[in-house]
Amino acid sequence: MERILGAAQELVAERGAAALTIADVAVRAEVAVGTIYSRFAGKDALLAAVQDRWLDQLIARQQANRTAVTEVSADFQDVVARCVSGMVSTFRDHADLIREFALRNAAQPVQDNAALRKLHEVFTQLCDVILAHPGRPAEIDRRRVALAVRAAQAILEWRVTTPLAVAPDNDWDTLSQDLPGLAMRYLSGNAS
Repeated sequence: MERILGAAQELVAERGAAALTIADVAVRAEVAVGTIYSRFAGKDALLAAVQDRWLDQLIARQQANRTAVTEVSADFQDVVARCVSGMVSTFRDHADLIREFALRNAAQPVQDNAALRKLHEVFTQLCDVILAHPGRPAEIDRRRVALAVRAAQAILEWRVTTPLAVAPDNDWDTLSQDLPGLAMRYLSGNAS
């Protein structure tokens, strides 16, 4: 099963979900086409499983990073910067998958979308890291943290869905440098 999901994930990142075929996954995973169909009703079910697997991996990475971030830094601004930088790294390292999954999620009904629930879990965990910091000023509440994180997320989602030729000033290096400061300025009430 893991070989099938891994092969499908690689192919989605390389070619996109629309170009994915069960036959190509079978070749990459070195299994028979029938083996895939015995586990998945079709391409949509396979894509859902690939996305679910990737989100589980993302949640596990975030939980590990949460521990690292809170152990490494006593400074609130540094924790915010590390959290936002982690978001930038995730979006940069998985841009092709995120683009495909974002398009797929947009086409799914919200009430039936398990991926959106997992994405909300990731979002909540990230906000909780910032909120739990003992050096967090009292005026920086859940609403402010959520808005700062959502703003960074929206910019990153826009980046993965917009060709660099359209927005050359939003390359990954620029975003890595600017987004942590942008989030901190908003949180501190200094948006100028």
